[in-house]
Amino acid sequence: MNPSMNRPRQPRDEDREQLQADLTRLVGAGRLQFEEFDRLCNVVWSTQDKGVLDRIRAQYLTHYAPQQPQPPQHQQPPQQPVPMAQPGAQHVMPVEGQPAASTMGNIRRTGEWTVPEYSMFKLTGSTLHLDLRRANAAAPVCTFEIQAAMSSIEIVVPPGVYVENRIKDLFSSVNIQTTQPLPGAPRVVLTGSIKGSGLNVTTKQAPPQNSLWSRLMGS
Repeated sequence: MNPSMNRPRQPRDEDREQLQADLTRLVGAGRLQFEEFDRLCNVVWSTQDKGVLDRIRAQYLTHYAPQQPQPPQHQQPPQQPVPMAQPGAQHVMPVEGQPAASTMGNIRRTGEWTVPEYSMFKLTGSTLHLDLRRANAAAPVCTFEIQAAMSSIEIVVPPGVYVENRIKDLFSSVNIQTTQPLPGAPRVVLTGSIKGSGLNVTTKQAPPQNSLWSRLMGS
């Protein structure tokens, strides 16, 4: 008997990333708790047996289907997005995230905006700046997939928003400054890969909206 026949199959990074993305959608749909999500992600990224991933998918995702819309006469009002800062920013309706790409350019999001459940950024020799301190979250877990080469990425979050780094880095510098999550606060998950780039995540208090600086800047 060939001994290699009994060896477990090695999971691909693509298999791990896809399963984590599917589990993230379960959290956003309220079908999976944060604690269980964290435990499963640890297993997904530590196991060397693809059969483990298949068993997780069979247990948690086989019977999952998006909820069908309810009749309008008994329909509940739509859920409002949750402010990143707890409490803080005004509520706005969520906006579906669109893939953003830049070559030798700049992508910048600040102020009051809605962070989609999933966002993708493709950068080549570019700068990405995301300030979440006055933003709202469209889901309990917001995932940023970043594919970058020779680029600079800066993400600013308010205290209480936990940032989980799942990015694969090659010849890059990574600095993650995060805090313990506050109850009810959204989480940020970073996925993707960066090469020859710099990733810097900092935690800062949101500037007061009635400050002199805010009034001068019209924010």
